[in-house]
Amino acid sequence: MANTLEVKKLKRVIDHEKILDDISFYVPSGKLCAFIGHNGAGKTTTIKSILSLYGYDGGEIFINNINSRKIESHQIIGYVPEKENFPKIKAIKFLQMMAALYNVPKRVINSRIKYYEHIFSLKNRLNINLSSMSSGQKKKIMIIQSLLHDPQLLIMDEPTENLDPDTRDIFYKLMQKLQKQGKTIFISTHNLDEIQNFTDWIVIIVNGKIKKISSHEPTKDLHRIYNRYKPKIVV
Repeated sequence: MANTLEVKKLKRVIDHEKILDDISFYVPSGKLCAFIGHNGAGKTTTIKSILSLYGYDGGEIFINNINSRKIESHQIIGYVPEKENFPKIKAIKFLQMMAALYNVPKRVINSRIKYYEHIFSLKNRLNINLSSMSSGQKKKIMIIQSLLHDPQLLIMDEPTENLDPDTRDIFYKLMQKLQKQGKTIFISTHNLDEIQNFTDWIVIIVNGKIKKISSHEPTKDLHRIYNRYKPKIVV
């Protein structure tokens, strides 16, 4: 099985502190991967390094065997950041703009937006300004924009934060559908109860070091697996 994402000996140092300590891991094509770790473990730094939003001090990253420093590698990625930073425009204009940036043909942009508008129950909400939306609605917009160009690899940082339980269920059902289509999905999350029934691959990072890479059966308890590696807390 080919690997859609490969990280090799990635290093990032800030003020002489190793934020990422020569980390290496891979995600096989078609897997739904849970990227797990405590606050400050290096999850978001890893993700932003993969996306070339952060520089790094050593190592290599490959997306579909293309070095991530090459712009063409990012054409196949859909990204949902942990925190959104929207321009002051209507939601529909933002989605159309993002689709155009990824060269989605004009003839299909609006139909794709309509499709996800229906899935995420946003009817009559896309014509309002993004600043007027609730935090949950903003998260839905970020998920939709990540999907419009039909990416091969989805990278999502806490994608269900601020979503209500029904929408979280819809989100994971959609991820399962995309996975069946051959998409690879890489989700950073703290909500192990939520993701454990969907993931079939896990990567655990602790204090900037990769502690485990393996397949995961949905019936297995992610808490029990993570507890073997998480840092000890002394009160």
